[in-house]
Amino acid sequence: MSKPLENKLALVTGSSRGIGAAIAARLAAEGAHVIVNYAASPARAEQVVSEIVSAGGHAEAVQADLSTVEGTKALASSVDKVFGGRFGGRLDILVNNAGTVEFGPFLESSESSYDRHFNLNVRSLIALTRDLAPRMIRAKWGRIINIGSCLGEAAPLPGVTLYVATKFAVRGFTRALSRELGATGVTVNNVQPGAIDTELSPDDDGPAAQMMKKLMSVGRFGRTEEIASAVAFIASPESAFINGESLTVDGGWNA
Repeated sequence: MSKPLENKLALVTGSSRGIGAAIAARLAAEGAHVIVNYAASPARAEQVVSEIVSAGGHAEAVQADLSTVEGTKALASSVDKVFGGRFGGRLDILVNNAGTVEFGPFLESSESSYDRHFNLNVRSLIALTRDLAPRMIRAKWGRIINIGSCLGEAAPLPGVTLYVATKFAVRGFTRALSRELGATGVTVNNVQPGAIDTELSPDDDGPAAQMMKKLMSVGRFGRTEEIASAVAFIASPESAFINGESLTVDGGWNA
C-alpha cells in the first residue's frame, strides 16, 4: 500500500520523548523520513530512531538546543549539510514541537523563566521557520505545523501566565504566516493539545491531574498518539485546503 508521506522529509523538534516522539513515529509510519531533534538526551533520541527503524521506517537523530540562537541556526544548517544532497535541498514538513512550561505566580517569575519560555516556545519556532520555509517555497509544497496548546485559546487556571502568553503568540504567528505563504503551496497550521499523559504532565492520582480531568468533558487525559494523529492528517496531501487554523485536541477542555 502507498503511504501518503512517502519520500517526504520531516523535521520534528523536541522529539526525543512525549508528544514529539509520538509525532515522529506516526509521520515515519506514514512514509516520511524523519529528523528526530533533541537537545540533551542522545540515548532517548536514538531509542526513538531505533523504534522507528524497527517498525520499517526511516529516521535519524540530530542534536540542537533550540533554547539558544546558536542551536537554532545549527539545526537549520544540519538540514542542509546532512540531508540536502539526499533530498535535493527540500524540507517538506516542519513540526515545531519543542517547548517548555514552568508553573508559578507571574509576579514571582524570574527573568530567566521569562527567557526560557520565550526563547524556546516562540523565538526558536519563528527563527527556524524563517530559515527553513524557503525550501518549501522552492518546491511549491510544504507543511508547517506548530504545536501550541489549548491554553492558547483560554486561561482557565492560574500559574501559567508566561506559558499562556507564548502559546497565544504561536497562534497569532500561525495565522499571520499562513496569509503570507498561502499562495506558495505551503500551509501553516497549529495543533493545540490539552492535558496529555506524558512524564512532564502524568495522568496520576495527584491533585493537579485530578483537577485537569475535571476541566475536560471527556474526563480523561489525552494520549500522545491522539496528537500525532492530528498532526499526521494536517501533514498529509488531503489537508491542502486547511490553512491558518488552530486544531484544538483537548478532550473538551475549552468547550
